[in-house]
Amino acid sequence: MPVYQGGKSRLGRRIHDVIVCIEDSLYDEDVELVDYFEPFVGMGGVMKHFGKDNDRNLYACDYNTDMIIMWRELQNGWIPPKKCSRAIYEKLKISKPSADRAFIGTVASWGGIWFQAYRLDCQPPGKDFIGEGYRGIMKIKDDMQYVNFLDPTSYESFSPSGITIYCDPPYLGNNLGDKKSLFQQFDHDKFWDIMRKWSVNNIVVISESIAPKDFKAIWKADSYVALNKQSTKKYKDNLYVHESIFSIIDNSTKNEIKHI
Repeated sequence: MPVYQGGKSRLGRRIHDVIVCIEDSLYDEDVELVDYFEPFVGMGGVMKHFGKDNDRNLYACDYNTDMIIMWRELQNGWIPPKKCSRAIYEKLKISKPSADRAFIGTVASWGGIWFQAYRLDCQPPGKDFIGEGYRGIMKIKDDMQYVNFLDPTSYESFSPSGITIYCDPPYLGNNLGDKKSLFQQFDHDKFWDIMRKWSVNNIVVISESIAPKDFKAIWKADSYVALNKQSTKKYKDNLYVHESIFSIIDNSTKNEIKHI
């Protein structure tokens, strides 16, 4: 799929490998794989790699209602559109939640920022953003069949225990997009408080560019995204775990993770 800010289409495989490496370090070999949960699944850049191994229960949610509708509809045979005019884009922007709205609101917008601005008029020669998105989502369709998509709701309503969790929340300091959107109104302090609670009884891995001091970066990468026709933004895409988890991961595993 096209690369967008916060999306994990390019880093998804590596993030998957880091999470599995942490699990291998903390779980005994003879222990059955625990459930895996993503409360901010987005376009499935990481989840699709777990879907290839359907030997554990997979759960996902997102505070964007359209996204959950899209994934459920995909499981039921929905086919994403291959074209989108500016008129359709603007109509979907103010329409009710739907699979088409989730897809177009992401792949047809600059930087993949939810209905930020229509970008198909400025596609570079040889580029087809809608086509890339279509092929990308159809490629992972079978892998996403094994995911249990929970009702759209806030992550705050969950009380997970004994599972592995990957969180990809809105990044602090990302001031792009509509100021009234859920993305911009995200409560980062509350998020980290919840991550502290979840980390007591779960393996919790979090994508962010910065984190509170009691969360330790276990893996780092640089990401790039096109914001418009002339501008590309570079930002840090790090993986954090709470210090209580970081302290029990052995040094050999930490060194292995650095090279993923």
